[in-house]
Amino acid sequence: MAKKGTIVIDPGHGGNVDVGGSSHNNARSPSGVLEKNLTLRMGFLVRDALAEAATIGGHTIKILLTRETDKNLGLRDRALVAKTNSADLFLCIHFNASVAHNARGVETLISPKAGNSNHAADAAFAQLIQTAVLNALRAHDPATKDRKVKDQSLGVLRESNLGTKARGCLAELEFLDTKAVDELFNLGPNSTQVRSDVATAIANALIAAL
Repeated sequence: MAKKGTIVIDPGHGGNVDVGGSSHNNARSPSGVLEKNLTLRMGFLVRDALAEAATIGGHTIKILLTRETDKNLGLRDRALVAKTNSADLFLCIHFNASVAHNARGVETLISPKAGNSNHAADAAFAQLIQTAVLNALRAHDPATKDRKVKDQSLGVLRESNLGTKARGCLAELEFLDTKAVDELFNLGPNSTQVRSDVATAIANALIAAL
């Protein structure tokens, strides 16, 4: 069945200065790839995969990115892109990092029940994204762990910023500072395919969520 809706993709971080609660960059791979650059690359890939899937499936989908260049936006401004465009879905794309630089896994975050009238719908949306990313990565590296859908207070997902219409979640695609993940996403012979497969999986999940 053809679907219709507006989807906002938010590539995390950007620029060279922190803005409105949004750090310009957090994770860095062992080879030097910055999270802000990889989130933007993945944002473009998801956008393109989503547009292609919409064309094939006969869906009418308006796709917006909160940023298309190396610039940072405050958390409220990112969310307002969804609110002002009456978006149905809002997906933040991030990569994780750990103190020991050896953690693995995918996790997807949503706003807690308190102050979130869409908690159940957000959780269902987040689970679609979580499962899609996890399965796409495990097809290339079975060591990828399922860190589940979790509640976490995040300004970019706060209902007062996002509005009540959009369902929102933040996907931590993997731990970028871990060597195996750097190989998976950036350095390996199949890295281009890995990124493409993850983006396609996310795009399909977004359409399923509409």
